[in-house]
Amino acid sequence: MTENALRLKLLAGESGMNDRRIEDRAVNRPALALAGYFKHFAAKRLQYSGFCELSYLLDLEPDAQLKAIGDIDALQVPCFVVTNRVEIPKNLIDFFDQRALPLFSTALSSVEFIEKATLFLDEYFSPRTTLFGSLIEINGIGVLIQGLQPLPKSACIVALVEHGHTLIADDVVCVSCGHYGNLIGRSKDIAHGYMEFRGIGLLKLAEFFGMRSVRAQSSIDLVIRFEEHLPEFLGKTGLEEPSNAEILDHDLPLITLPLCSGNDSYRLVEVATTMQLLRANGKNPAEELSQRLIKHMLENNQ
Repeated sequence: MTENALRLKLLAGESGMNDRRIEDRAVNRPALALAGYFKHFAAKRLQYSGFCELSYLLDLEPDAQLKAIGDIDALQVPCFVVTNRVEIPKNLIDFFDQRALPLFSTALSSVEFIEKATLFLDEYFSPRTTLFGSLIEINGIGVLIQGLQPLPKSACIVALVEHGHTLIADDVVCVSCGHYGNLIGRSKDIAHGYMEFRGIGLLKLAEFFGMRSVRAQSSIDLVIRFEEHLPEFLGKTGLEEPSNAEILDHDLPLITLPLCSGNDSYRLVEVATTMQLLRANGKNPAEELSQRLIKHMLENNQ
């Protein structure tokens, strides 16, 4: 989500934009503060007011209006947002300018603004990191692919997209914690929708495979890592303890695969992702076969 989703328009207080900081990811409605009650007032949060607060404020005498805003500003709030595109009188706009207190309006309703602002601030304040690899969504699962060399990696990604899967980010994945406790991956804005193919150059995937071939972001649900040498025991039966990759204090399922050509690697990625989807739904072919073998041995020993 970007600032544009909040549909903000700056009305006053531009000179204070660099001096004030939002220090809390929640938003606050200063209804009681406008009436002079400041106990438990959350001054470090973005302040928003809807039609009711503005109606109360405008019913006051002009001097009382300025005092109510001035008392709130004395606590160094970061900014005000007025929802529903409520019209603000010029005397209040001038007062916000004098106090260098940023005042915004938005066409969103209070309910819409609370939802979008909370999501935006939650993401903004969340831990984040940058990882090398490619993020692609396969059958609803966000798969972070790491370890492939440039040419096999490009061939793998193109083959996956050609088979109907969706690229989120190529080479560099920007990762943050989502609002619901999951990990969210996206590409750098400037590189969104592009990928590099050695020997060919930059590809704009939507021009080759259509708009559904790219997306702005996805959850990260699985890590697939290609390695040149795998331990002999790794992944032989499917009964081994699952491996995990830690990203921003989140443990994600990790599947390690052998290095191979681009076409073969895309098939391995599809199979590994499908297996993870089956496991998530309580199905494990290796466990099923193990139970069948045990049952067969017990029957033959009777």
